[in-house]
Amino acid sequence: MDHYLDIRIQPDPEFSPPLLLNALFAKLHRTLAIAQRSDIGASFPGYDLAPKAEGGSTLRSTLGQVLRLHGSAATLDSFMARNWLTGMRDHVTLGNIQPVPPHASQIRVQRKQAKSNPARERERLIRRKGVSEAEALRLIPDDKAKWLDLPFIILSSQSTGQQQFRLFITQTAATAEVKGEFNAYGLSQTATLPAF
Repeated sequence: MDHYLDIRIQPDPEFSPPLLLNALFAKLHRTLAIAQRSDIGASFPGYDLAPKAEGGSTLRSTLGQVLRLHGSAATLDSFMARNWLTGMRDHVTLGNIQPVPPHASQIRVQRKQAKSNPARERERLIRRKGVSEAEALRLIPDDKAKWLDLPFIILSSQSTGQQQFRLFITQTAATAEVKGEFNAYGLSQTATLPAF
């Protein structure tokens, strides 16, 4: 991952930055899934856990307003030639493909999943373990839902067809570069990306 490209969300009076980032990331996901690319990573330079507002109150965690794509220069060039930003061009500023600065540290950008849907967990328990509905409800009551205090993207899955789910993202420092493949979200459980 020696090159990168920044895509910056532009202010819009009709759409909030998170809504536009959701739409941008959904387009990225669709294109990565269709092209079956595993050599492009995504990060969020504006990632911030619970930023502070004026006066010291805590706001919701954010991914920021920049989506950064990582890969080789040739990989990013061929990916951008797919014209996958159709419909988003008025809402973003596209940077140039540039080499990663030599001082860059390493980060790991991963999907973090939580068991936030008790009904789905009960269905899974009934289907896999053959327990009754009453027993599943006793084992997994509605108050067992777990919520993550992480920034997220709202989208639909291209692989499972699941409608409207939250893709929670964690972006943490890594001690060394780890090469690997990226999924159709541009994320990896093991590979790292440069951060600067």
